[in-house]
Amino acid sequence: MQAIILSIVFIIAAILHGIAGMAFPMLATTSLAFVMPLSKVVALVALPSLVMSALVLVSHNQKSIGQEIVYYLKTYKLLAISSVIGSILGVKLLLILPISWLYLLMASVTLYYSVNGLLSMYGKVKSIKVLANNKNSVLFGFLAGIIGGATNAMSPILLMYLFSETDDKNRITKASNLCFLLAKIVQIYMLQHQYTLLNQSEYILIFFLTLLAIAGLYLGIWLRRKISTRLFKILNFSILLILALKIGYSGWLKF
Repeated sequence: MQAIILSIVFIIAAILHGIAGMAFPMLATTSLAFVMPLSKVVALVALPSLVMSALVLVSHNQKSIGQEIVYYLKTYKLLAISSVIGSILGVKLLLILPISWLYLLMASVTLYYSVNGLLSMYGKVKSIKVLANNKNSVLFGFLAGIIGGATNAMSPILLMYLFSETDDKNRITKASNLCFLLAKIVQIYMLQHQYTLLNQSEYILIFFLTLLAIAGLYLGIWLRRKISTRLFKILNFSILLILALKIGYSGWLKF
């Protein structure tokens, strides 16, 4: 039964990730954290997330795969490098801070950004605007890395910067997944000891769930091409709002 539930969660999260360019790490992490320690969950989710972020980067390209990757590395190098540095600190916090603190931190940031984003889409408040300069690229990359390394919730901070920089949904998706990819490499390296604790059945489960996630991802990427930029933003903010409420509730229960 648990495997069936996890399969459903991974497929839904992967479809949403394909459409919105985010959701998989956060949704999978919060779902699994009810049944196992957060440090183990982050390690488990990092492997399929790494694969999915790589696939997002090489899909729906306007240039060759190599040129596309080089372009995004050059364009968003400060955002990516600072997110890697932040991820190192974030993983260290994951191993020493109480889980409830991490959950409530993740929920607070996500809730504020998602509510503000949804209200701004309907003209109720002014949207959060960030100047797209080198200073903010480093700052938001570093903050996203810290939160992502500790909780797998890089998305709100990254989107805060990227939505201010461009309205191109494919550009937003690829830039954010570049940072996701590099952060996952950091997490996997720093959480090596967690992988030694996994048994054979858990590795088989990861492999199976990754295959399901890839199938859901490509369905989501296909759907992304069919939706407008406005709907893309509303969907992102809505997903983040739901996740924020779920994460906040989880953090409250763990106090």
